[in-house]
Amino acid sequence: MQEYPPIPYGFGDSLNDYLVRVSQLRPIMKKGSSGCFHIFQASNATGQLRAVIWADTVDFRNGDFLKITGKIQNHREEAQIVVNKWEVVRKGDIDPSYFLPTCSQPIERMLDEMIDYISQVQSSDMQMLLTTMLLDDPTIAIPFQQAPAAKFHHHAYLGGLLEHSLAVAKRALGMALEGHLNRDLILAGALLHDIGKIEEYSFIDSIEIVEIGNLAGHIALGYYMVRRAISRIPDFPSELATQLLHLILSHHGRNEWGSPVEPATSEALIVSAADLIDAQLFQLSRAGEDFPGERVTYSKSLNRWVLGNPHLPSQESYSYN
Repeated sequence: MQEYPPIPYGFGDSLNDYLVRVSQLRPIMKKGSSGCFHIFQASNATGQLRAVIWADTVDFRNGDFLKITGKIQNHREEAQIVVNKWEVVRKGDIDPSYFLPTCSQPIERMLDEMIDYISQVQSSDMQMLLTTMLLDDPTIAIPFQQAPAAKFHHHAYLGGLLEHSLAVAKRALGMALEGHLNRDLILAGALLHDIGKIEEYSFIDSIEIVEIGNLAGHIALGYYMVRRAISRIPDFPSELATQLLHLILSHHGRNEWGSPVEPATSEALIVSAADLIDAQLFQLSRAGEDFPGERVTYSKSLNRWVLGNPHLPSQESYSYN
């Protein structure tokens, strides 16, 4: 379950059409009366507070989303929201940014970077594939811009998938120094390697793996998404299609890491390595956040001790003479 800090408001502050998610809803009987009132936890990306509604009945339940109007009041030296008015909001109308952390990089800037990468592709077929999937098809392009790259381990926030894919593209192209390498293939594979995650995850008020994500996984989902898109482009070169699909299937690098096949081409090896490096560099960069005062910290994601805060002075000295 998502845990939240307190909503950052003070006593007497007013809330107008404030969007929250309901949890721990329960009725409380009024003393000396047959009536009751309702309390619940109201939460969003800013935090969580107890809320009270002075009504015998309510038309919502746990997990629903509300727009509330009310005031922050002091209840036994703790803040609570006294709700005067509420409106139930459909889950499909929710902006996930109200409930989930968001990438620090502006989406517009990352989109410009992706468009620049696509414009560098020399193959007209490959450029059409990337343009169709990542720019023109709203059923793919919009969730690709919004989706997280993971539930926990790296880039686990809105926009994380786009940020990670661009970083993999940059790292992969940086490794593609030999002239015989197909840079179009590397770039396309980097941008599309995790495309299946838009079908693997739901991300409205929490990041969850959906049923098809658990049953198939993002590698298989991405393979079929790219294969379907290729089938709609007349005369797409079969050899290019085979190698691109191999990049999707092999990008986890090893069978024991989830890849149904291991990299069998130079381009696939580069994309797989770039993906691993970017994910692990992200984990290293976040390793010191849980223990900011410690120079050496333990990374659960990497399953090892790391120099999480290298800027802190070392308490030990070494001699290598």
